[in-house]
Amino acid sequence: MKSTRHTPRDGESSAEAIARYVRKLVFDGTLTDGQRLPQDEIADTIGVSRIPVREAIIALEREGWVTVVPHRGAFVNGLDDQAVMDRFTLYGRFYGFACRRAIERMTPDALESVRVCAVKVQKSSNPVAFERANSDFLGALVRLAGSSRLRAVLRSTAQIVPGNFFAIVPGSIEVQRDGIAEIQRALEVGDATRAELAFAATERQHAKNVVAMMAERQTVASAIN
Repeated sequence: MKSTRHTPRDGESSAEAIARYVRKLVFDGTLTDGQRLPQDEIADTIGVSRIPVREAIIALEREGWVTVVPHRGAFVNGLDDQAVMDRFTLYGRFYGFACRRAIERMTPDALESVRVCAVKVQKSSNPVAFERANSDFLGALVRLAGSSRLRAVLRSTAQIVPGNFFAIVPGSIEVQRDGIAEIQRALEVGDATRAELAFAATERQHAKNVVAMMAERQTVASAIN
């Protein structure tokens, strides 16, 4: 691991910064499956004590990034193709559920508010603007679904790709734009099943793209070594 100082972002706690850092190390392949999490080294890199590291480990275990073995430490759950597919499948299920609940509660005004968000997604092109528009669209759906349980699950499900997903994963903007267009068409006619299927298909394609990106990265790394 590199010893470069890794500091929290504005508004981010030390534990959140540590969790973000560990996720990136796992995604980049620096921390591999079964490896014992080097807590002292991580604490030194972030510039904190062991206390926020332990707090981060609790969150990371809840999210599935590590497994804690009593009296032995935390061990990394590496990312393989199946792990990637599983995570994106769950994203599709969660947001598909949000669509079904939103349709049940939909009013003309609520539909218009979601429609405005969908239009912004279609008009956004650069990754930063697109990420913001996409977040607004998904947030509108989740709020309309009115499920505190769903919000809690989504809060505990960290994005598998660290950073701006749409800047990192090739083709992701096009996939998400097409997916949201189909989801919005389903919302317009109140077809919950169609919306669920659209979310599932969109997340499945994202998973395939992430798997392909990881495979290409491994090929390049092998060639260099």
